[in-house]
Amino acid sequence: MNAPVPVPSQSSAFATGFTGQVHRIDGRFDERQFHEVLIMAVEAKASDIMFISGEPVWAEIAGRNVRLTHRHLTNPEALDLVRIVYNDSGTAELKRGHDLDPSYEIRVPGRGLVRFRVNMTSGRIPGDSGVHITMRTLPGTPLPLADLRIEQDIIDNYRPSNGLILITGPTGSGKTTLHSSIMRDILEKPDANERYYEFAAPIEFVYDDVRMPSSFVFQTEMRTHLRPRQGDADEHSIFAHAVRGALRRHPTIIGVGESRDKATIDATVTASLTGHLVYSTIHTIGVPETITRMLSEFPADERKARAIDIMNVLRMLVTQILVPREGGGKISLREYMIFDAETRAAFLRRDPDEWPGIARTFMRDRLAVSRTMGRHGLERLEAGEISQATYELEQAREAFV
Repeated sequence: MNAPVPVPSQSSAFATGFTGQVHRIDGRFDERQFHEVLIMAVEAKASDIMFISGEPVWAEIAGRNVRLTHRHLTNPEALDLVRIVYNDSGTAELKRGHDLDPSYEIRVPGRGLVRFRVNMTSGRIPGDSGVHITMRTLPGTPLPLADLRIEQDIIDNYRPSNGLILITGPTGSGKTTLHSSIMRDILEKPDANERYYEFAAPIEFVYDDVRMPSSFVFQTEMRTHLRPRQGDADEHSIFAHAVRGALRRHPTIIGVGESRDKATIDATVTASLTGHLVYSTIHTIGVPETITRMLSEFPADERKARAIDIMNVLRMLVTQILVPREGGGKISLREYMIFDAETRAAFLRRDPDEWPGIARTFMRDRLAVSRTMGRHGLERLEAGEISQATYELEQAREAFV
């Protein structure tokens, strides 16, 4: 590995082990040097690592943007990285206006295999079109559920015999972390006898080191391991294509990376109606907001019928966000609602347009097994884990929606 070049102005701001050094690029920035910079970033505990045409390699370390290379990457060098991380078709995909979300892995001395979540997109640079690649280290093995301090209500309801469980929240809120930890807890049970098929873009957590006495996992990365053929009914909804294919393999649990469109929601609901348990995520904040989002995906002439199907299969909604922790770092706030038979029946007696309001009422008045985000925020505040300002900000958000 090339000797790093010290940059004094960056050296004193971090308590992460990062010393403010940069990598001196030797000739063309090739695959070997790409791996050297990734290893350097991993050792510095970088969160995001950014390779951008016409820019030095940047990383976010301890909340600050830091240069990791002594010179800028040329556009051809950045495009080379697309081919290394994705494949030779990646540059053409970007030129057609598509973004790419693969994963990537390298071996780091002393740490073994390290995996990255990657996003690639095309954009303007002076006089040309360039590329922006962001890489984020993936934790690898799912965390033990006990490490996340999950509420007993969620644990008691995370393995119904069938139905749909949704974990929601904004980007970077730990949805996948929570989902994978729940799966680990289920799969580790001696008599679980689960067949878990997961479809993700990309695969984030892997179960290679999880001991599963009676269960197995098969993970598929969308567009890498599976994509619809041109002309397929599911050509424009890759997760819907995956779910329908999974049903032929008789899974006990299906994990769908994201229910982002009508076709995927349709497919997850159909799989649930046929006796399977489906886990998925949605980028929404709050139980009522998730109900609104799901129903809004359907045209008016379909909405009522599909709403009834959704409510019949819904078993639990969990929303998680991360907020500043007193003393540094982040801490989770969670809102959840359990949809048992009695709760579902109460919703089904009302018009679907009223369901978001009913959910707010049920949570506020504790008419269902549930907890609002504000109530969890108050618990965190009273425990000294978040500040008054953070609590008030969350209260304002909850009042607004």
